[in-house]
Amino acid sequence: MIEKRGIGVFPGIVTGKAAVFRHTVLDNVEHSLSNDSDRELSEFEAAHKSVLEEVRAIKPSSKEERDMLSVYESMLLDPDFLSLIRENIKDRKYTASWAVEAATEKYTAALAALGDTYFAERIADIRDAESRLLSAISGIATEIIITEPSIIIADYLLPSELIQMDRSNVLGLLLDTGGSTSHIAILAHSDEIPTVLGLGDISRIAEDGCTVVMDGREGLAIVDPDEKTLRSFRAKKGVALRAEKELKKEASLPAITTDGVQIHLMCNIEGLEGIEGAVAAGAEGVGLFRTEFLVLKDNEDREKDHIYEEAAREMGPYGPVTFRTYDLGGDKIAEGMDKGEENPILGWRAVRFCMERKDIFRSQLISILKASAVSPSVRIMFPMISGSEELLEVLAFLEEVKAECREKGIAFDENMKIGTMIETPSAAITADILADHVDFMSIGTNDLIQYTIAVDRGNEKIAHLYRPLHPAVLRLLKYVVDSAKKKGVTVSICGEMAGHAEYAPLLVGLGFDELSMSSHSILEVRKRIRTLNKESCAHFADNVLSLPDATSIEKALDEYNGKA
Repeated sequence: MIEKRGIGVFPGIVTGKAAVFRHTVLDNVEHSLSNDSDRELSEFEAAHKSVLEEVRAIKPSSKEERDMLSVYESMLLDPDFLSLIRENIKDRKYTASWAVEAATEKYTAALAALGDTYFAERIADIRDAESRLLSAISGIATEIIITEPSIIIADYLLPSELIQMDRSNVLGLLLDTGGSTSHIAILAHSDEIPTVLGLGDISRIAEDGCTVVMDGREGLAIVDPDEKTLRSFRAKKGVALRAEKELKKEASLPAITTDGVQIHLMCNIEGLEGIEGAVAAGAEGVGLFRTEFLVLKDNEDREKDHIYEEAAREMGPYGPVTFRTYDLGGDKIAEGMDKGEENPILGWRAVRFCMERKDIFRSQLISILKASAVSPSVRIMFPMISGSEELLEVLAFLEEVKAECREKGIAFDENMKIGTMIETPSAAITADILADHVDFMSIGTNDLIQYTIAVDRGNEKIAHLYRPLHPAVLRLLKYVVDSAKKKGVTVSICGEMAGHAEYAPLLVGLGFDELSMSSHSILEVRKRIRTLNKESCAHFADNVLSLPDATSIEKALDEYNGKA
């Protein structure tokens, strides 16, 4: 029996068979020179083209996977990385495999030398590109096949490998490397896979088919446990299941603070498959239905109508169903969109795209209007609004489509509530003006943070600067809340901040009425809110707004959570 401790990424107590994988390609690169640089260069170019095609052919099933593949593709297209590989082949006469390895070693050594955990974890991104390139050069398949439920044990796992894997057979992940901000950590959390990273050498200790027990919350893994340990873990799992059962009992309880203030908890979903989890968690509606997946998955128009209406029918009895109109562009490119924009995050996306392609936008608006006839809970929300002029143009087009529906006898709810996303600093600063034209506002903190701090959250070189608790972000949140409430408009958060229980005291204190998040976050956020006192949270938030930097605010929030 061997016990290992690492970094717990997603909780879960699991017992199962190990499926052990090691990336042996990296260990077998021969450091030999070549007499035929042209042939080696040709082999590399062919491998590079093949890997790019493979990556672009992977169909992501979530926003996290789309973001990951976008970053991964950018790594494979990095001009400095590719230039160094080609120099190694042409000028230094390295073989194609050695050229790739040498370029990778230079880059990873530079990142490791920085002594920063975040940058050290970016090494995995470069290793991902390296492993696929070496495998393609060697003619070795990279896909990991899992034929039965197993705990995956590996030296490391490439994000692309996990995305392609049959995750229905993945009971848990135990990896030698990785940290809490690594791409694998993000994917594991998104897919709710119990995971422990940074275990050192577990892939060399464990044998394929051996018994393993793991605790994803504590960051613990035990290889070949004895009977006493197995009984202990079974008992721990029973306790954890009972605790989860207790949390689920509270799914029917409102999220009310100790001084009687209710915070409405809703769910973010991408399709009908998300409704079951939302209902089970006690969501009070859908705060964000990401409709762009309907385009990205190439559904037929008639199927789209069915999905909107079915979502309204199934979720409507529990609360609002908020359809965000297509947020295409940026990292979500549909057929016919320009893939060559220099800065797509600030480019032709969301309502900017929709108002240029009114044929597509009209079709979607009609689908949402039809769904509003199924349930009066249907709401519509527009993303990436930059100011009142843009909002008024969109609203005018919506009225035009409504008029067309009336002429054609298409039924819809004349009183359907209309909202706007607050994702840009310009929208946040003019929230008092926007509030005159909508029934509700929803803050997309992911984009608002990156635009406010000028940090592209998809750029791994600067993503460590992405700080949700930056004073500028919190001051904007407070201003939006105050502006909305003065106009009698409800305001929510549907970005990632809403789904972290540790942020609940601050968000409640800032005055948010609604929080919308993934279903697996609702239970813990509800539990945390039910322990809070709104007046105390408001006092805390006021104090936090006077602090000078994100580090001070993070420390204050940790202390508040520790004593609250």
